[in-house]
Formats: sequence, C-alpha cells, structure tokens
Amino acid sequence: MPTGRFTIGDLTFELDGSLKELAHCQAIIREINQAEYRLQRASGADEVKVIYDQDLEGERGTFDKMRLRAYDGALNYTLDIGTTDNNPLGIYVGYDKNIEVYNRETGQTWEITPDGDEVEGQNRSARSKGQDEKPHGKPHGDRQPRGGSPPDKRRQTAGPGRQASPEEAAPGSSATSSSGSAGQSAAARQAATGTPEPEEAMNMLIKQASVHPDQQLAENTTIGKKEEPLDEKIRGFAKFCGRNREYLRRVQAVQGFEDASKLQVGEVEETLRLIFSEQRLRKREKNASG
Repeated sequence: MPTGRFTIGDLTFELDGSLKELAHCQAIIREINQAEYRLQRASGADEVKVIYDQDLEGERGTFDKMRLRAYDGALNYTLDIGTTDNNPLGIYVGYDKNIEVYNRETGQTWEITPDGDEVEGQNRSARSKGQDEKPHGKPHGDRQPRGGSPPDKRRQTAGPGRQASPEEAAPGSSATSSSGSAGQSAAARQAATGTPEPEEAMNMLIKQASVHPDQQLAENTTIGKKEEPLDEKIRGFAKFCGRNREYLRRVQAVQGFEDASKLQVGEVEETLRLIFSEQRLRKREKNASG
C-alpha cells in the first residue's frame, strides 16, 4: 500500500492509504499550509508548532484541543485544528477563521481576521487551566494592539515603524544573503513603482493556479488576464525573489522535478512557498535527510 509523508507545523508523519486517499490528504495539507503561513505572517515567527491542549473548560465540561501556534515573545498566535470524518487525515484547520492572539504577560486578547484586521477578542467558552492560555476574567479593553495601532485597523505588511519579519527582511538566511533580499528590495520597488511584494505576488499566483486541475502540467497552463504560461510565471517569481540557480536546484531536489514546465498544478503552491521561504526549504531538506 502506498505511503504518504506529510508535515504539519513541526510535526512530520507517515500515513498509509490508496493513491486517492493520499492525494486527498495532500489537498488538506495545502489548506493547513495556508493557515501556517497566516500565523507566520501575523507573528513574524519562522516556525509553527502543533500544540495539544488538555483540560480546556467548556459549557459541557472539559475537553482537549489540537492547535497550530506561533510565538512572538509573550504573544501566542493560535488557530484551532478541528476533527472531521470527511478526509483521511481526520482533521481540518479553519484557515479562513480569525487568529486568536493572547499576551501571556498581560492576559490581553484580540483577534486577527483573514484580511489582516485586528479586532477585540470575543468571550470564548474554551479556557485553559495552564499558564500558556488565557486566564479567566482578564480585562483587555485597555490593550494596545501590536505596533500601537487601534483595533479594526489593518496590520501593515511593510513600512516605517514596523520591524520586518524574517520572511520580509530576507528570504535567504540573512538580509545580505547571496540569494538576494526579496523582502527589502520588494519593499523599495513597491514604494517606488507600486509593484507587489513577493508574498503578495506568491498568493496571487497560487490563487490563479488553483482554478486549474491539480494534475495539469504548468507548461500547459496559462493564468491571469494575459493568459501567460504558468511555468514562466514561476521562473519570474524566482527572479523577483532574487533566487539564484543553486537555490532553485535545492527546490527542485526536495520537490522532485527537473524543470518548472513539468510541475503539476497541485505542486505549484508548495514550490512557490519554498522559493519564497528559505526557512521552509531548510525544513524540507532536513526532513528529507532524516
């Protein structure tokens, strides 16, 4: 029986199943990857962890909950993992749900919408008894959102007064990496010309490609109003991020393709994310070598 190897947050696991079941799992993993990316973007963290919280208190008693979480100092950024009978993994992540943010030092809570807006947290029935979760009855009305902006104002992804996340500062290992500083150069381009940043360009490509069948080859796929070849757009994105040939060879090695033209549409999202994030690429390389 075929075996699939999957990664959720900092957890890598193998699952046996039919090709159809494993392909279904891969589709669910892509949705979970979107949730992980939202957490990374909101928190600036390099890594998302899988958390299993026990003895949470609800209206019907205590229960356990699996979660995706990223950390930024004293701040927790969390999306819940739900259970379902509709896919072989038995789980799903509401990647279109609000991210819950909790300050462990002050007890203040708020949320971040899928559009990046900050809103005041609502009363929730689930509370953790552990120190890592929200305590009962803590006020948060006097909270100032991260960066000093008021609630309901969109979090800025770049610009003065905000420290760039590692992905925005440099998709390579440092801001002066030989593979280029996509985040900083893109910010300058955006200020001067209005062109999007790499993460925005990546999300646009992912969205445009997702309307095509997963098995369709990139060389046979056109996207956008100009109906440009998908494989050429992937190569252009790599140049936009300042990636050199050696970096692209590393991406090809972990993804198992020789040329962008031979990529299947279902593989494009992960390929773009690996081009964008060297931290993600290193994680895949480490998992492959282990």
